[in-house]
Amino acid sequence: MMTVKTHITFKDYLNFNIKNSLSRIIIFSSILLVFFGLNLFTVESDAKELLKSASLWFALVFVFLVARGYFRLKRAFYSNKKIQEEITYTFTDEKIHTKGDTFDGDFTWNTIYRVKENKDWFFIYQSKMTMNMVPKKYFTNHQIVELRNFIKKNNVKAKLRND
Repeated sequence: MMTVKTHITFKDYLNFNIKNSLSRIIIFSSILLVFFGLNLFTVESDAKELLKSASLWFALVFVFLVARGYFRLKRAFYSNKKIQEEITYTFTDEKIHTKGDTFDGDFTWNTIYRVKENKDWFFIYQSKMTMNMVPKKYFTNHQIVELRNFIKKNNVKAKLRND
């Protein structure tokens, strides 16, 4: 049996979402910048003004989308009271027990859809769309190894790190 107390802050939630969408933002922006850059050097002067104007609009739309995304994340985080609570996870050979201020529940390992692990989190999916986000910063190195062993022992579909 292993018990870990966690607490997800808005900063944790924001950093998680930024890291997950950063590659898409960079790729999309790079493609557009290359397109505008190449066209800026290959078109006539009238079209250059149009491209400069389009580039400015692109920058404004990009800033708007980033700001809108930030406020959407903030609203999503603060509207979900459960995610803001201190959550205690108790992992045993048979089940996972979760307890917060407003909830107390169990689910067995054989009902887990899958587990994903990255550098900072364990994602315990109860279904394809529902997951528990468990920050690794609350685990000791020994507890991380122990949780991986629980997952492997119970034959849960998982993508785990090897560090």
